[in-house]
Amino acid sequence: MKASMSFPRAILFLLCLATPLAAQSPADRAGIEALRDSLSAVTDSAGLRGLEAATIAAAKQRRDDPLIHLRLGFIGYRLGELTGGKSHYDDAAGEFEWAAELQPDWPYPWYGLGLAELALGESSMLAIENLRQMLGKDYLSKAARAFARATEVDPSFASAVVDLANTALTQRIKPRLDVALSAVRLAAASPAGRHAEVQLVRGRVEREAGEADSALIGFRAYLAVGGDSGVGLLELARTFYFARRAPEGWAAYLGGARAATSAPAITLYRSDLSWIADSAELRAFDALPDPPARARWLEAFWTRRDVVEARDAGERLAEHYRRWFYARRSFRLVSRHRHYDMTEVYRAKQVEFDDRGVIYLRHGEPDRRARFTCTGLEDPNGEGCAANESWLYRRKGDGGDLIFHFAARGDVQDYKLIESLVDALGFRNAVRAGAFSDPQVSELYATREEFGPLYGRVGHSLNAPGNALAQDRAQGRRSIALGTTSDSYAQRFDQPLDVVASEFVVGADSGGQMLHVVFAVPGDRLSGEQGGGGGGLLYPLHFRVIVSDSADRVVARLDTLRVFGARQPRRQPAYLTGRLALSVPPGRYRYRLLVTTPDGTAGDLVRQDSLDVRALAAGGFAVSDVVVGREGSGLVWVSAPNDTVRLNPLSRFPEGSAAELYYEVYGLARGAPYHTVVRLEREGRRSLFGAIRGLFGGGRAAVLIEFDAAAEGLVTRVHRGVALRDVGKGTYRLTVVIFDPASGVSVTRTRRFQVVAR
Repeated sequence: MKASMSFPRAILFLLCLATPLAAQSPADRAGIEALRDSLSAVTDSAGLRGLEAATIAAAKQRRDDPLIHLRLGFIGYRLGELTGGKSHYDDAAGEFEWAAELQPDWPYPWYGLGLAELALGESSMLAIENLRQMLGKDYLSKAARAFARATEVDPSFASAVVDLANTALTQRIKPRLDVALSAVRLAAASPAGRHAEVQLVRGRVEREAGEADSALIGFRAYLAVGGDSGVGLLELARTFYFARRAPEGWAAYLGGARAATSAPAITLYRSDLSWIADSAELRAFDALPDPPARARWLEAFWTRRDVVEARDAGERLAEHYRRWFYARRSFRLVSRHRHYDMTEVYRAKQVEFDDRGVIYLRHGEPDRRARFTCTGLEDPNGEGCAANESWLYRRKGDGGDLIFHFAARGDVQDYKLIESLVDALGFRNAVRAGAFSDPQVSELYATREEFGPLYGRVGHSLNAPGNALAQDRAQGRRSIALGTTSDSYAQRFDQPLDVVASEFVVGADSGGQMLHVVFAVPGDRLSGEQGGGGGGLLYPLHFRVIVSDSADRVVARLDTLRVFGARQPRRQPAYLTGRLALSVPPGRYRYRLLVTTPDGTAGDLVRQDSLDVRALAAGGFAVSDVVVGREGSGLVWVSAPNDTVRLNPLSRFPEGSAAELYYEVYGLARGAPYHTVVRLEREGRRSLFGAIRGLFGGGRAAVLIEFDAAAEGLVTRVHRGVALRDVGKGTYRLTVVIFDPASGVSVTRTRRFQVVAR
């Protein structure tokens, strides 16, 4: 390949810089920058070696010329870039050190030394470099000191300030933030402060050092001197979240998205998304045509996650940045060079965090953590007990809990996901453990006993735990697959309330539909507050109902505070019951009911992922949901003047009681006939309804009511009692079918309830 600049011309250009100067003047610096620019255009390493040889010959004649050594340093550095050879970076570092000895007050020798040491650090072997970093003698530390010296001798030297700050920010053990912080503050107050990049790294270093207010000043200065608006506003948003100023963070985040037009700004937004977004979401983001579209998409991306957990808008984004800052403090990789063995099946594409950081960013703080302290050391082949950690996330529903096991094998700073806890003992030991009893396996699993019965069984078993280990591995494989491709921010409470809730949709007085959510809160889970002069106890509770469509767009929302009174503390089986109502348009939805105490220590989130709201208008035949109430349940609803509907918050009926049905029929003229069939069927058993009486459960009679009635007008409110005297204990499905003979249309409504012992 040919260079874009011929080597004879380059040599002549370099020779014109050969006259030694007492100080590094602006013209001298411009010449060195021109040299660096010309070298960056060279792609022919063979020709560059010739240039190096010619310059070495010149240096032998002028050993005390610092410019000659600077030129050799930058030539060696470029050769390292082209060939990847560590020896070229070593040569470059030696030449820069020589120039620094000759002219210690020049910034360029120190700057070049910083570049060379940084490159040496990136090309070093993993184990040696990690050890050096732990001792503070690594190349990155030497680079930081060199950049700091360049800034010290000339605070206006912007390139050194920027590189020093970036070096400190990317250090993997303990960033030399004191050095970088001093340097960027000096530079910001000097002529270098007019450079936007100086103010940008100043803000980042200030924030890394914990100085949120100073970081905000730096980022605002970055914008004031013409910095990229998208980058600056995103950094302001991050810092607002760091300072726990969430509303300002939300505004700056979306403002930056609307201003982001440059590749660096869009890349930063995408990078923040990539920690939790799946591949389809990232493709959707990449396809967005302009900043307004990206801002709308980002707002929906985060708001969807708020809606799923019935949170305030912006909570999930605030939590994301809390996790991000925590992960930077706790899970950053010591080195970018990662290696894997057979037991480490998850291979991350990023090199900023270990696998604990990956899971933490997606799912936050675990419910439980556990470690096992190894008594022996790994052998040279990586066998034996490795540093290990396990995290438990409790989850409701069919999926069950998520359990993650991590092991740091070979490099104690790099924890990687493993499928089974036994893998922390090494591949051969893990294979052997399935067939033979091993005291170390038992000790290891006993430390995770709180994670579930499986771990207790292995921890206390004297036999080979083969089947249990297979279950552990299957569970770990499932957790890794789900945990690394999803994200969550589950509502958590010190005291779960176990709220019972049900819902029904009927017509609204002013037209349209009303969703009614009926709830029952166990009173024994709550601590009452002393009431006023009348005595007794008060139980204040916050209620939130959010109705959303399939894309988690909010269609209706209710937030309210209810205060319940009681003469004495509520004991089991006493409940606090009530009803919440909100208007909803027709459609298929899901809703969330969030119930919390004012201090947030007790609460529960009820999820209903299937809510079918049908249009209830007088213009066509339609039927509301069926309400199945009970006399004496303690809760009623006055649906219209002189029309009381009995409710049943627990959806339970004592044996031998009666169910009170209520539903509304729409769209029929006064006097028009309609036909109704009510069936009751026990779930889990087959019932025959070919006749009025059939098989029911264990030979008992099926309850079946069938009748004709005339409509009372465009809205008919129907009350009907169903005796349950022949119905035994169990879970039942009640089905109501209403038929309009005029149109030939029938509508079916179904409710479930339990029959319990008196």
